[in-house]
Amino acid sequence: MEQRDEMKYDLSRIRFEALAYVETFQLPSKGVGAYRMPQNPEASMYASCDVAIMRTIMGEDLSQTLTADQRREWIAHINAFSTPDGNYQRFTHHSFEHANGMVIGTLGPLGGRQSHPVRLYDGFDTPEKVRPWLEGVNWQEQWSGSHLFWGGAHCFSMSRRCTDEWRCVVLDWLDAELDSETGWWRKGVPPAPWLPALQPLGGGAHIWPIYQHHHRQFPLPERVIDSILALQKPEACWLEFGNYMDLDALYGLTYMSSLAPNHRPEDLALAAHRHGQELVKRWPAFLAGKPNLHVLLGAIGAFGLLNQLLPHVYHDNVSWTDIFSDRRLYRTAEVEA
Repeated sequence: MEQRDEMKYDLSRIRFEALAYVETFQLPSKGVGAYRMPQNPEASMYASCDVAIMRTIMGEDLSQTLTADQRREWIAHINAFSTPDGNYQRFTHHSFEHANGMVIGTLGPLGGRQSHPVRLYDGFDTPEKVRPWLEGVNWQEQWSGSHLFWGGAHCFSMSRRCTDEWRCVVLDWLDAELDSETGWWRKGVPPAPWLPALQPLGGGAHIWPIYQHHHRQFPLPERVIDSILALQKPEACWLEFGNYMDLDALYGLTYMSSLAPNHRPEDLALAAHRHGQELVKRWPAFLAGKPNLHVLLGAIGAFGLLNQLLPHVYHDNVSWTDIFSDRRLYRTAEVEA
């Protein structure tokens, strides 16, 4: 077994540098919560969501650190991007479902509500409708296809409109479609040729939260741990440092190890620490490259998972969370109109 470097890393430095960076994109003339992306002078809804979510997963309670007026201003800014059918402005190639998930993750910590009922749930909001909807997800390209599940089905699973029967139908279907050898979805469906080995990892990360948040036992945690460890590259990343796929891998290791704590703990800790060492080393260059705020959120989420996996090594005086496990980011019942 390779010997781990016992050097410790103070994540408060990462936190302070990230906060200083995002504030260079704040738009004071447009009010609290208005941010833009680098190289774009216009306010971006995603940038505003990214900042709120980043601050939350880096240990901040926005209900305490912002005044009521500041929260109202931020909430109003987010809702200015909504349409009467409950959709929100998309970012690059992302879907309306993904935008919905980002808005819920922002309004929850701010204590806000969406302006209009979310109509995109209408296509799968009953047990009868959700089965064909699940069949229609693009399981070959599930890294992007699962965004519809994350911001659509999973967010709906936390809604006041959702029933226990609906949740059971969805979770039973997911259980039945797991590949027993790998722990991946969807059995019998070959992944697309673009990143074929990583498609199920990118898909799984957007689906595992429905198990975690509803306390449903995921059936094959050991197989998922094995699969994720096998995908790590020699240079210690899964796709590239700061990429969401690396965040997905760390979330999978964190969540699955909580279900199977005795399965390969040393291998898992070594994989996480190797990745963390390189991520810390590359952080200055990453930030100097002026990442957009959504890309930055992915890197910050990776540090949050390292804090959870190896808190004695990647430490701070506050507890970090991540974009998948933090229930404050999934308060659909409190946020929905």
